[in-house]
Amino acid sequence: MNYRSQTSDYRFQILVFLAFAAIFVPAGCSNKNAAAGRTIKKLVIISPHNEDIQYEFETAFKSYAKHNFEWDVSFEWRNVGGGASAIQQFIENSYLQSQSCGVDVFFGGGEYPYQALAEQGLLEKLEIEPQALAQIPQQFGGMPFYDPDMRWIGSTLGGFGFIYNSKLLQEMGVLPPEKWEDMGRAEFFNLILLADPTQSGSAAAAYEMILQTEPNWPSGWAKLLSILSNAKRFANNAGEAASGPAVGEAAIAASIDFYGIMRAAEAPDKLVYINPSGQTGYTPDPIAILKNPPNKDTAGKFVNFVLSPEGQALWGLPAGHPDGPKRSSLNRPPIRKDFYDKYEGQMLKGLSNPYVAAAGMNMNAELRRVRYGVLNHLVYAAAIANLDLMKQAKQALIKSNFDAAKLAIFNELPQNIRTIDDFKAAAVKLKEPRAAELLTSGWTSYFREKYRKIIGS
Repeated sequence: MNYRSQTSDYRFQILVFLAFAAIFVPAGCSNKNAAAGRTIKKLVIISPHNEDIQYEFETAFKSYAKHNFEWDVSFEWRNVGGGASAIQQFIENSYLQSQSCGVDVFFGGGEYPYQALAEQGLLEKLEIEPQALAQIPQQFGGMPFYDPDMRWIGSTLGGFGFIYNSKLLQEMGVLPPEKWEDMGRAEFFNLILLADPTQSGSAAAAYEMILQTEPNWPSGWAKLLSILSNAKRFANNAGEAASGPAVGEAAIAASIDFYGIMRAAEAPDKLVYINPSGQTGYTPDPIAILKNPPNKDTAGKFVNFVLSPEGQALWGLPAGHPDGPKRSSLNRPPIRKDFYDKYEGQMLKGLSNPYVAAAGMNMNAELRRVRYGVLNHLVYAAAIANLDLMKQAKQALIKSNFDAAKLAIFNELPQNIRTIDDFKAAAVKLKEPRAAELLTSGWTSYFREKYRKIIGS
């Protein structure tokens, strides 16, 4: 037999051996790390959370899974180039094409997209450990903290307040704000940095919270407009706005507690963050498993880890604490009630217990849901598209010592957005491009003419 025929025989024997091996080797063996004897698992997560949060939860869960399950977990953080709204759109579009979007877990971004995805049947039912569920109220302060059908559950909480530069205000001889209405004071004109609610979900939630500190829609709008009209400018995102007082661009900024606590911790000698007492409603920042996930077992374990005492400690303890994050403080209020008793006196500075009596306000969740989206466009028309005119009108009001007639014109609402039914009708119109354009351009013109009337009078 020549060399060529021998080689051909050997190749044939190898192919036969590999074919039989593929048949008789158990399927699970391909997921085993032979050297370590551990199972290799994968987890695909889509999230608007920043890199610090991603790093801390990935690092902690890898260690947790290795210790408890003998798993080596490989993470993939999917990026679709946007925040929670962009993620929601990506998920919905994906399921129009397939039974799975190739992602296991949706993590963070506020409750709005989770509610929408649950209504469309795009979230799996969660199996939460009873010990965790016992520490999370189904509803608090008027807000649901998890879905009654267990399609999503809050993983942490979001509160809203404001951050201010105490040194700058002291130099100006101005008393710092304590309540939301203080931000509308004349002495803060052109000293406040806010975010565009059409770009920032945090800003949208903060503005709705301000509205709900008043007994009705007209008075809530008047309070909100007094604050909006003191804005120096509107940033594209909440993080940029919260940085204003730190760099001296503005004296005050409305802020989600995450950014406020973080910025204040970076410069405690000059920055102060406040959740105004009785005027802060806490909202859940959820986690969910998407429909037909590729790695369902791993996804379930991760969700329960986030809700475990170990996972919750990552949110509210300072970096370097034995139970806290390794690299960066995450500055978020944990959702589990028992965290606050266990770590009293050890929590991040500026973090308060949302479950303490009178710490927060009661929110109307249904009203919040109805107004969401519509309010964003109304604020844009009133304050962002007409920023210069609005500020000139505010200056005219200040100069007139807030003349009653001028103030009434300033606070007046368009005829088509004065009731809850008006909001519902507007929400329908905003779903259709041509109707939405007519509605929003009409609002923009309305506020423009109103401001000009005040300026010219």
